[in-house]
Amino acid sequence: MSKYWLDYVKSCYDLVVESEKFTSINLAHNTEAYIVHLLAKNFERVDIGVKPVAISILQAASSLNEQQFINIADECLLIHSYPLKRQRWPSESYYEDIGTTAYGLANHFMEHNFKVASIVLSAIFKNNRS
Repeated sequence: MSKYWLDYVKSCYDLVVESEKFTSINLAHNTEAYIVHLLAKNFERVDIGVKPVAISILQAASSLNEQQFINIADECLLIHSYPLKRQRWPSESYYEDIGTTAYGLANHFMEHNFKVASIVLSAIFKNNRS
């Protein structure tokens, strides 16, 4: 864990709350906390979207590892929310579909919160705040 973890969490919390206000979406506390920590955990990553998620989900399915499913779903949530390279996606809903499926296979509450979390994250990434 980074020595800046608490700084990342605080900054990501501020971004999420600001984005919630901008989008007029009030996330449930557990969803808000989850995406704050997801952002903070991935703050220094430069390899998001490098490994094909279809291969990852097949590997996770062969081992039935819930944590692998969650990691794949988290990756899909970040990719789906980020506004770059969409023209290279197989379909507009590709990462949303795989992400919600992976959360579902892990019996994770984010299966039902993927879309709303993505809207809030997209607003952060697009920096469409006043």
